[in-house]
Amino acid sequence: MAISYLWHGDEYPPADLPITQVYGYVFDDLGRVVVLYDEELGAWNLPGGTPEPEIDQDSVATLEREVWEEVQVRFDDPVYLGYQSVSEAGGPPLRAQLRMAARLVEVGERTPDPDNGRVHIRRRCSLPEAERLLDWGAPAQEQFKGAAKVAEQRWRLPVDDRPLR
Repeated sequence: MAISYLWHGDEYPPADLPITQVYGYVFDDLGRVVVLYDEELGAWNLPGGTPEPEIDQDSVATLEREVWEEVQVRFDDPVYLGYQSVSEAGGPPLRAQLRMAARLVEVGERTPDPDNGRVHIRRRCSLPEAERLLDWGAPAQEQFKGAAKVAEQRWRLPVDDRPLR
């Protein structure tokens, strides 16, 4: 079954579309993004995860909890970027996956993710390198551009592959 993704920048999902994922582009002071390697999936990903309504007050709370559980970093100044709708076989959207950008403020000691007991490999890399590692293809290009715009304009961070000083 073919899955398709459609980016909706600066938009919120309709109230009847379930939010199944909140992931974040967490930028450090050098403009690098935190990514993690999920050994079970054999792929790189952004930190984040599934909302738990009984725990999380909103999407920021979901992101804060999930980012800490997965890669043990804290952030501030979260900015909503938009969402991607997920459809199967050209049908209507089935779910929404939110994306946010934020500033890294603390890096903690590595601990196992309470969801699965694994200590994920975490890495900080340039946004272009993150785009290559994540390998999300054309549907994700606009969300990368949105994250870059926030990092450059709001926080005055470099987001390209130029050498770090």
